[in-house]
Amino acid sequence: MEGGASSVRWPWTGAPPADTEVRRRLLRLTLAHALEAPFYRRAWGTRWRKGLAALPVLTKDVAVAYQHDLLVGARAPFVGVVSSGTQHGDRTPLHVPETEAERAAVADFVAARFGDGETSGGGLHLEVLSMQHGFPEGPPPPGVLRVPWAFSANTFHVLEALLFQPQRGRRRVESLVIGAAALVPLTAWLYEQGRDFSRLRVRAIGTTGFRLGPHWRARVEALWGARVYDNFSLSELPVAAPSCEACGFHHFELPAVVSEILDPFTRRPLSRGVGVLVVTTLWPFVQAMPLVRYWTGDLVALGPRCPQRAERGFRFLGRHSQCAVVPGPDGPQLLASPQDVEAFLDGRPEVSRLPHPAVQLGLVKSCDVGVPRFELEWEGARRLRLTVRVEVRFDPGVFPAQAHALEAGLTDALQRASPGLRRALRQGRATLRVALARPNTLTRPWSKF
Repeated sequence: MEGGASSVRWPWTGAPPADTEVRRRLLRLTLAHALEAPFYRRAWGTRWRKGLAALPVLTKDVAVAYQHDLLVGARAPFVGVVSSGTQHGDRTPLHVPETEAERAAVADFVAARFGDGETSGGGLHLEVLSMQHGFPEGPPPPGVLRVPWAFSANTFHVLEALLFQPQRGRRRVESLVIGAAALVPLTAWLYEQGRDFSRLRVRAIGTTGFRLGPHWRARVEALWGARVYDNFSLSELPVAAPSCEACGFHHFELPAVVSEILDPFTRRPLSRGVGVLVVTTLWPFVQAMPLVRYWTGDLVALGPRCPQRAERGFRFLGRHSQCAVVPGPDGPQLLASPQDVEAFLDGRPEVSRLPHPAVQLGLVKSCDVGVPRFELEWEGARRLRLTVRVEVRFDPGVFPAQAHALEAGLTDALQRASPGLRRALRQGRATLRVALARPNTLTRPWSKF
C-alpha cells in the first residue's frame, strides 16, 4: 500500500461505481486495515466483524491521548501532517499524518471517475487555506492555486493580485474556496480600497469553517456577483462536504468518508431528525491514521433523499456542546443554537460585534466584520431555562422602544427557527428570556475566530 496509486487494488474494475457502492466495498477493507493500529486492536477485539455499528465511537479527547497508537505501522515518510482545530473544548490538536500513497489514491480515483485533468484555457480555482491546520505539500492539481491565509497586509495584496490580474496563460480565477472568517474582512478590505468588483471573474465562492451569516452572505454575493456555497469541512477529513444545489444539504465530495448520525444521549443511529455527526475515513484515501466512528461533536440535521445523489445529506446546526438540545420521545430536540441567534443578529447594525483580528491589526477599518456579541445559556432538566444576552451599541435604558423591538424580534426569530422550542414553550417545558446589555459588558460572548 505504500507505493503510488498503481499499488492500490480497488475492489472493482473499470470506472468506480456509485459513491454509496464504493463506500460499501471499501468499508470492510478499512476495518481490516485499521486493525493494524494498536489502539483499534485493543478496543475492538473481534467486534469489527459484526460491522461498523458494533464498534465504539472515537471521541477527540481519546484520539488525542492515544494518537500515536492510532497510527498504522511505521508509514514513513509522511508527506504532510494536518492539525485539527480546538473547538472540542480541548487545547491539544489531533495531528493527522498523510502519506504519498493516500494522495496518490485520491488522484487515481479522481482520474478514473472524472478523467485526467482539464483542457487548457479554462478558469482557475483558488484555495485560501488556514495555516493552523497545515498547508498541503507538493504541487496542487492542474488549474488550482493555493495560498496560505494570514492576517497580514501582504496576504490581502497577494489575493488582490490573484483575483484581479490574469495569471499564466491569461487565465483568470473563476472559483474560490476560503474560510468565512477570512472572506468577510477580505471583502471589506477590497471595498475600502475602492476596487471595482465588476472586474472579477469569480462566479462561485465556497466557504469553510462556520457558516456565513445571512447578511454578510447577501453582501458578498451582491459585491462579488458570485454564488456563495457552504462547505462543511474538518481538517481531520480528506474531503469536504459542499452544499448540494439539488437538495440543499451537504454531501462529501468523494466516497472517502462514511457518515452516521447518532443520538447524542444514547449514541444510537438515527434515521431522521438531529444528531451528532460521526465519520469513518476510508482506505485507501486515508491510510496512516484511519479514524473509525470519529465523534465530530457537530450537531447536524439529516436531510431527505437527494434526487441527484441518491443519498441523504446533512446540514450543520452547530457544535453540540454549544447548542441547547434535549432528549424527546421522537428523538433529540434542538431548542436553540448560536447559529440561530447569529442569523438574526447578523443584519442588525445596533448590535455590538467582537473586534475581528483584521480590525485589531488595523488592516480593515469597518467595525462590522466581526461576529455579533451575545451569550447563549441554558439550565434545568425537566424545565429548561434559555437565556440570550445581546450586547448592543446603545444604552437599552435610554432607548427602551428600540430595545424592546430587538428583544421581540430575536424571540420571534428563535421560535420560527426551532419547532422544538415552540413546542417546549407551549407545553411549559422551557422558558426563553432575551436581554440586552450595554456596550462592553458581556464577559463570555460567542466567538469563532
